[in-house]
Formats: sequence, structure tokens, C-alpha cells
Amino acid sequence: MAEKQPSTDDLIRYLGYEVHPGKIEEFWKSEEEKKQYLQRVKTGSGQLSAFDREAAILNVKLMTGVDKIIGFIGSILLIISFFLPIYSFTMNPESGATRHISGSAISYFINMPLIGGYAAWGGGVMIWAAVILGAILITCPIVGVLNILGLINKRTGESYFHVIREYSRYAYILLFLYILLALVLLFGTPHPFGSLGVFGESFNLSAIFGLTGIGFWFGIAGMAIVLAERRGL
Repeated sequence: MAEKQPSTDDLIRYLGYEVHPGKIEEFWKSEEEKKQYLQRVKTGSGQLSAFDREAAILNVKLMTGVDKIIGFIGSILLIISFFLPIYSFTMNPESGATRHISGSAISYFINMPLIGGYAAWGGGVMIWAAVILGAILITCPIVGVLNILGLINKRTGESYFHVIREYSRYAYILLFLYILLALVLLFGTPHPFGSLGVFGESFNLSAIFGLTGIGFWFGIAGMAIVLAERRGL
């Protein structure tokens, strides 16, 4: 014998109208919002957009525990990129006496007088590349910390997502700096003292792949994760 299915009236009674009266909250924030919605329906010949608040059930924002963990990972990558090697290369690879040199962002700023002097000999491209890279190194951990603050905020509902969007928007500054660095390096410039057995003949976009360390790439990966997290909101 088939089990009796609940009728529509049974469902309505269960959902609050009789069995649990008063449990269902009013959908509209105010009577004015309801009037505005009805007016839009009338002026739009009854057509609804799937992106309107009225179709909110189709546009629900969710952030699971896994989503938050991924967001934290992106933030951590940005923070630790400051302490990992951002430049890494081997001197005189063709000779028998090779020497590997690498350093973190801290080392980069400590050696800024030396780096700045070399960049000055190389001209505008090198100077701008050195300045932009310095800005990237400072911005990475700042964006990482801000994104973590957004993820751990104590608000609920739409307010929670609003805070995350506010804190994560600074990742666009980082994206702009990376793009600007790539554009500057597209011009390229000869090394002022030749290759020195390290750099190749020119300082250009390909130098990023030959001279950068894992910290530089962790920054890019962390930024990509934070921006992807933001797009989901």
C-alpha cells in the first residue's frame, strides 16, 4: 500500500501558518520595498530578472568551511611570501665555481642601496621595476592580513559578505602592481655591465622566470586565490 503523500494544505500548515505560527519571518524588509517590487513587475510586464533580490533563492551566497580554509590559505601564501626567497639565481653557471644567491623581501630592502645603484646604471626600466617590485613585496602581506580579518569578522548574513568584500578589494591593488611590472618589463633594457654570467643579455619579462624565487610566485598564487574568493561573493 502506497504511503500517503502530504497535501499542499498540510505543508502550509506545517510551515508556520498553524502548527508553528509566527516562525516564518517576513520576506520584505519594509512595506515600501514590497511596493517598489510590485511597481517594477507592473512596469516590466511581469518579467523578473534572475539577478534581482526577488529571486534571491537562486542567488544565495554561501561560504562553506572549505571555502574559508581556501581563503585562509591564499592569505597565508601572501603573508609568508614576504619571508621566502623572492630572488634566486646562480652566478657563473657555465664555470666550475658557481654560487647560488637568493634572498627574501627583507634581504631585498636591506640591499636596496646596492639594488638601487645597479638599477640607476640600467636606466628607467630597471628603476621602475625595482620600485614596483618593492611595492609588491610590501602589499602582499598587507593584503593577506586584511583578507584574514575579513574572513574572521563576526557579522552574519549579507553583512558578513560585505565585510569580506571590503577587506579583499585591496587585492586589486596587488593585481595592478603585477600587471604594471609586467608592462614595464615588456620594454626590456640591456644590463649595464653585461650578463655577468647570471642575467642574460637583457633585463626583460623573461627575467621574472630566471631571477625570481618561490616567494614571488607564492604572492601571485595567494593573490589569485583571494580574487577568486571575492568573485564568489
